[in-house]
Amino acid sequence: MRKTLWIWFVGCAAWLVDGFISLRYHDQLHARLAFCVAMVFLAAGFFYRTQRR
Repeated sequence: MRKTLWIWFVGCAAWLVDGFISLRYHDQLHARLAFCVAMVFLAAGFFYRTQRR
């Protein structure tokens, strides 16, 4: 799983960008959802980062 660990952090960055774009266009609900999903991706990345093979 460590070989594909980077995908979680890329997903987090993509959701953060989506959240900031939503904030720019004043869509508060979508921005909040995007930031929550980004936090889940970040947590999953740190979880899989600490696992051993």
